[in-house]
Amino acid sequence: MKLKYIITALALLLPFQVPQAETLSLETVIEQALQNSPQTARILSDVADAEAEAFEIETPDNPRAEINITSFKDGNDNRTAEIELEQPLRLSNFGSRGNYAEALRRTASVEQKAQMLELIHTITRGYASYWALQEQEKILATNVDYANRKQRLVANAAKEGRVDASDAKIFKAEALRLEEQLRVIRARKASGAANLLRMAGMDQTSFDAERPISPEIPDLSYLTGVAGNEGSIRSLLEARKALAERRYAVARQDASFPEFAPRAVIKQGFDTDNTTVLLGVSIALPIWDRNNAEVSRAVAERRLAQSNLNALNEQNFANVLAAAYEQAKATQISASTYRNKILPAWNEVESITDKKFENGQASILDLFQMRERMVSVQSEALQTYLNSIEARIELESLIGQSLNDVRLTDIKE
Repeated sequence: MKLKYIITALALLLPFQVPQAETLSLETVIEQALQNSPQTARILSDVADAEAEAFEIETPDNPRAEINITSFKDGNDNRTAEIELEQPLRLSNFGSRGNYAEALRRTASVEQKAQMLELIHTITRGYASYWALQEQEKILATNVDYANRKQRLVANAAKEGRVDASDAKIFKAEALRLEEQLRVIRARKASGAANLLRMAGMDQTSFDAERPISPEIPDLSYLTGVAGNEGSIRSLLEARKALAERRYAVARQDASFPEFAPRAVIKQGFDTDNTTVLLGVSIALPIWDRNNAEVSRAVAERRLAQSNLNALNEQNFANVLAAAYEQAKATQISASTYRNKILPAWNEVESITDKKFENGQASILDLFQMRERMVSVQSEALQTYLNSIEARIELESLIGQSLNDVRLTDIKE
């Protein structure tokens, strides 16, 4: 019984430890997503489907065999065994279908890399948005604490008759408003965490995010040199164009000559001991179907692929890449300026205004205007950083490579 009282007393005296959420870096979440995400499974499934389709395209139909045996002698008939072999073929089985299958595999490989990069970008956006909500939560929590402290300060000054008692109610109302915003932000943060962890295929329910690291952007000439990587927009469009051309070649070749089937008939007479071999070919008569439907589909696909590629030809692509590069550099510089210069400057303004207010040199209106401006600057800083991440994602989509994979040694070389 005494031991029970001692344990209870220790539990009341010792400080309650709130469990801390695990901190997950963006790299950790991306690594888990590439391994466990349902989207990864869908991408690999699409690749397997493409491989299966390529195998079907390049593999001829199975040969057919017909066997007839006359085992009982009837009148003048002899006992015979007859085997008929037939191999259905198309003209495209001799070369063009193999090229089409290889183009399909090549396109599937390029699309896989592009989709994996898109998955990384989706996770990056979700993680950055979650981090921004986390930062907004911290800002609001700080502002709630700030309003409560000022409310107590003004309330004490009102008791001494130095200020109007109604001034304290202003801070109390402001604290209530901020607490409501904080409640909504926390709900959005919980929803964001659930969605992000679901996309990544992770079992956790919550986590703390780190500020996403913004990699150094190499110069434009280097980016232009690596823009042909598999997974880039340009390489993907080129692969689809080549695939459309191969499909059109198969359709045209099959339209030029109908399906045919070489045949061999071997007949063995058991009583006469004679063997007869007949060779021939059966040909489908192209009266109603001349493969026109497949040719029309192939022509439409080729036209679309060519149009998409023309819209992003080498000159246009160079212009788009240059514009994306300038945007990424500008937003990165802007985000750095907000973090290293603008925010510290406004923190200093806040400190000065606080001291003036406590000394009676600034009014409540001055204090509120400063706080509103401070909150606005903090929101601008967060949005500017998110803009820099989005601009980097756009640049990576064009070159088909994450800038985190670019090594400074490669850039120098």
